[in-house]
Amino acid sequence: MTKNLDPHESQLLFQAVLDNIPGRVFWKDLDCVYLGCNRAFASDAGLDHPDQIIGKNDYELAFSEQAELYRADDFAVMKSGESKVGYEEPQTTPDGERIWLRTSKIPLRSVGGEIIGVLGTYEDITAYKNAEEEQRRLEARIQHAQKLESLGILAGGIAHDFNNLLVAVLGHADLALSDMSDTSPGQQHLEGIRTAAMRARELTNQMLAYSGKGRFVVRSLDLGEVVREMGNLLEAAIPKKVNIRYVTADDLPSVEVDVAQIRQVVMNLVTNAAEAIEQGDRDGLVTLATGRQTLSEESIRSIFFDEGLTAGEYVFLEVHDDGCGMDKETCDRLFEPFFTTKFQGRGLGLAAVLGIVRGHGGTIKVYSELGRGTSFKVLLPVGRGVAPRDDHEPTGSVSTMALQGTVLVVDDEELVRNVSAQMLNTMGLEVLTAVDGLDALDVFKANQDRIVLVLLDMTMPRMDGEETFRELSAIAPDVRVVLTSGYNEQDATNRFVGKGLAGFIRKPFTLHDLKDLLGAALGQE
Repeated sequence: MTKNLDPHESQLLFQAVLDNIPGRVFWKDLDCVYLGCNRAFASDAGLDHPDQIIGKNDYELAFSEQAELYRADDFAVMKSGESKVGYEEPQTTPDGERIWLRTSKIPLRSVGGEIIGVLGTYEDITAYKNAEEEQRRLEARIQHAQKLESLGILAGGIAHDFNNLLVAVLGHADLALSDMSDTSPGQQHLEGIRTAAMRARELTNQMLAYSGKGRFVVRSLDLGEVVREMGNLLEAAIPKKVNIRYVTADDLPSVEVDVAQIRQVVMNLVTNAAEAIEQGDRDGLVTLATGRQTLSEESIRSIFFDEGLTAGEYVFLEVHDDGCGMDKETCDRLFEPFFTTKFQGRGLGLAAVLGIVRGHGGTIKVYSELGRGTSFKVLLPVGRGVAPRDDHEPTGSVSTMALQGTVLVVDDEELVRNVSAQMLNTMGLEVLTAVDGLDALDVFKANQDRIVLVLLDMTMPRMDGEETFRELSAIAPDVRVVLTSGYNEQDATNRFVGKGLAGFIRKPFTLHDLKDLLGAALGQE
């Protein structure tokens, strides 16, 4: 037999039911004064017991910061007589923490149907919101990484094709100058063409650096020592109002880097820092610090440019200035090619810096606040032994002795084939040409006895340089092959380590470069 509850027992049972509901429940009168709530809501409001809510309003509770927002919703529901369901809003906890709620409010009606207040419920969705925000950040990082990767591929492709054109420009300019007397009126115009082509080569170098395919001559060294050695150069390159402070750690592990490229990174970051200070009306300080840092998987995920990084030991270079700082929008665009905050840009800038660092297996972290300065932190992986040194640098002097024999030029670009052939002819060499790897094999088989060297392009359709080299070596194990590419030597020649490559020359090359290298490769210097 069911027992009938008296009004007091019914009230206690009703409160017990409310207190056992995991969600928050509350109800207010027409003036937005609380009439009751469950225990979970009382705790959120900073109260010890639900009875303490009676007679209070939102301004008197822990979330008073949101009182205006809550009351506006209350009045809207009571005035319209329509529910407001499943919307998101913030709340401040008694500890001062900001959390997120999913709230629903309905008109509170009397037995007769008259609106006498508002009844509300909500749940804490902070964990969901945080996960959602983390997902957005992750997607933004992925999109940004994909954007940079796409731009890098584009920059590398353009630089590669442009380098082929520059081979023709520089080659023809050198050939014309070699046939011209010093008193010829056209000489200065050819010198101008050559100078412009060399400037264009510098731009393609920057584009290749951005794409991570720049020319690296890697060796093991102390990053702090590189910074200290640059002291006089850095101080001469910045305004007098800017001072430099060095905080370099001792006994740093070595890093495997191209010293010229890393110097470019340091110079670029310090110059940018000095310019940020120069925009103000006071003296400023640029601090260069080096040290070591262990990156965990978790810390790597927090770094924006974290593609391909692995947990472990890193050496860092940090460049900090106390200049004007940057807003978030500027920071987000810093590494875009040709983006600049200056009136007139000067090339790829920080995009090339990022490319160089990524090419060394590292990353960059940026922190900046308007009016409080900027910090760039470059992290490079600790070295794992001495990397290969460059063995094919031009000697700087051109042999005057004529070379002998027949050279096979293999390149899919007609302009490159033609000008290379003409340059080789001026050295006393006979020339055969091939449009790609398959064509090269046919030409080589037919003329094997008289070919003394193959000048082989790395990137070609149908059969690339690596496969062509392998097939040529199978035909003639002692074949001399000089590889040519617009990309960096390390990437190109790493595939040929221990396979007897005779040399490497990077596009765009000059007559001087080509004669020096071929003289060494043929042993006819």
